[in-house]
Amino acid sequence: MASEEQAGPELGKVFQNIFLLFLAAFLPALNFSVFGWLNGVLPLLTFMLLYMFGLNVGNKMILTGGILALIAGLATARIEPLLISLSMIPCGYAINWSALRRESPVRAGLKGITVLGGFWIFLVAVFAAIYEINPYAEFLQALDQGMVEALEYYRRSDTVPADTLIILETSLYQMKGLLPLIMPSILTGVVILTIWITLTAGNRMVYQFTGNSPWPRQRLWRIPDNLIWLIIVMALVALVSSGQIQIVAINALIIGGILYFFQGLAVFSFFLHKWNLPMLLRSFLYVMVIFQSFGTLILIGTGLADVWFDLRKIRKPADTESANL
Repeated sequence: MASEEQAGPELGKVFQNIFLLFLAAFLPALNFSVFGWLNGVLPLLTFMLLYMFGLNVGNKMILTGGILALIAGLATARIEPLLISLSMIPCGYAINWSALRRESPVRAGLKGITVLGGFWIFLVAVFAAIYEINPYAEFLQALDQGMVEALEYYRRSDTVPADTLIILETSLYQMKGLLPLIMPSILTGVVILTIWITLTAGNRMVYQFTGNSPWPRQRLWRIPDNLIWLIIVMALVALVSSGQIQIVAINALIIGGILYFFQGLAVFSFFLHKWNLPMLLRSFLYVMVIFQSFGTLILIGTGLADVWFDLRKIRKPADTESANL
């Protein structure tokens, strides 16, 4: 009887996790405008199920939840958007593999980015072959059409002053020309952000549940120093070149800025922890720095400065914290 009572909650937890994965996969396919954010939860949920329950049990829960989502997708004729949701799962496997091998957060993140980006490119190729359209071009066209409709709406509105309308028109026309050029770096940034959230939140949540975590705290993470030279080269290329080469260099600089933003955030978090500021004040400072455009530039600059000056003094392996702290 005792063993049955003990097994009951475990079985209930299994069903609960299966249901959570099913919802995270199916709801965005059902209504992306409302539940699309759940796609970003799938890599995190996959990683946690695999790392906390082991490959055997975790894989069964993920597979069962995925099959249920596929059945629901077929029943509601939402199979194409469901495939996009399910494409978020494999990167969780890649991150878990790195965690089990005790690889660095950078290596784990690189694997997750490669797998997630690779699956997105694969889906685009499959959709293009099946429907004989270019999903990427259709996406850019939809953005352009949306901006045209927004501009027409403001032109017909009597509540928008003439000087404000001129500013809106100028901004929208600039966006129409700029967005297609930098869209590769924007989409890459979405991939990087998804993997970063999976690594940081997964590392913290696993520690909360188990008392151990696969990596040191996020405040100690750093990207390879040699990357700075690639950023410098891309900056020079963007300044002196033109055409497609310049566009590639600009996209590379945007991606580099995203990476150094996260390094700057790690430095910021390191000193907030070092100074032992109250949690309420820390939360306020995080919001101020992250959601202010000037704060974003400060974090990027801080990340770049950390390469040259080692602001946290953690370059030596002996100075880093244990993964269990």
